Formats: sequence, C-alpha cells, structure tokens
Amino acid sequence: MKLLQSLVLTTIFYACVFALSEVKIGYVDSNEIMKNLEEVRQAQIDLEKEGRKLEAEGMKLVSKLDSLQQDYERQRLLMSDVRRKEKEKEMAIMEQSIQQFQLEKFGPEGEIYRLQIEKMKPITNKINTAINIVGKEQGYDIILDALSGAIVYALPQHDLTESVLEELSKTTESE
Repeated sequence: MKLLQSLVLTTIFYACVFALSEVKIGYVDSNEIMKNLEEVRQAQIDLEKEGRKLEAEGMKLVSKLDSLQQDYERQRLLMSDVRRKEKEKEMAIMEQSIQQFQLEKFGPEGEIYRLQIEKMKPITNKINTAINIVGKEQGYDIILDALSGAIVYALPQHDLTESVLEELSKTTESE
C-alpha cells in the first residue's frame, strides 16, 4: 500500500513539475542537519545513558536467572519432585519477566522508543520551522528531504490530495 501511495505521489509530483515549469524546488539533507545540531548530539547522549542504565537492569535480571539455573543444576538430583517443579516454575517466571522487561524497555513501543520521540520532537519541530521559514523567504514552492524523498515543505496550492480523492471517488462510483 505504501509503495502504491509513494508511486502515486511521485507521479503526481513529476506531473506537476512538468506542468508548472515555474515551480521552484529545493531539497535538504536531514541527515546532515541532524549531524550538525548540538541538540541532537545531546539527545543521543541522553538516550545512550538511559539505554545503558536499562541494559544494566536487564543484566541484573539475567544474572539472577543464571544463578537460579546454576543452583538448580547443582541441587537438582537432591531435590524432591515438588521442590524441583517449584524451582523450574521460578526459573520460567524469571525468564518471562526478563522477556517482558526487554519488551517494555527496548521493544517497538518501549521506554527507549518513547524517550527518543520525547527528546526528538522539539528538535524536529525546530527543524521544520526553519525549513518553513527558508521556504517562504527564498520563494520555494516545494522542498524535499534528500534522505527520504519526502516533501518537507510545499505551498498549499500544490497539494493535489483533494483532486486525487475526487478522481478516485469517480472511478469507485463507476465500478
């Protein structure tokens, strides 16, 4: 679906460029911008510190599990069946808690991800504001991000979304 959307947007974009030869287009390299902002470096340092702290917490849990497993292996032959099952259950619970910890802290919606968004949002807002100012002051119609190819600034009159939606509704109605 994203590929189709990207293809449609790219086609529309190039059609507009050819149709409107007066369109002024520029681009930015967001990677270069990010590399040169001290705020980004500081945010990365903060994220790395938090990541190391959480990794240390995780390592403590893994170490605790390792100790439980070693104790279990040493005493397994001397344990009653009930005690053995209790220890196995305790280790299974510990393994689950380690997996849960990793998911909560490092998973796709985990603490590190949320912290990254929290730290980067004001920086990206600042960058977008600067791009908008440059676009307006220097008379650009469209500014692209060289890294992703995404439009990061465009004059509203170049937005063809409504026209495309209308055309799609026409084709949907006729089917």
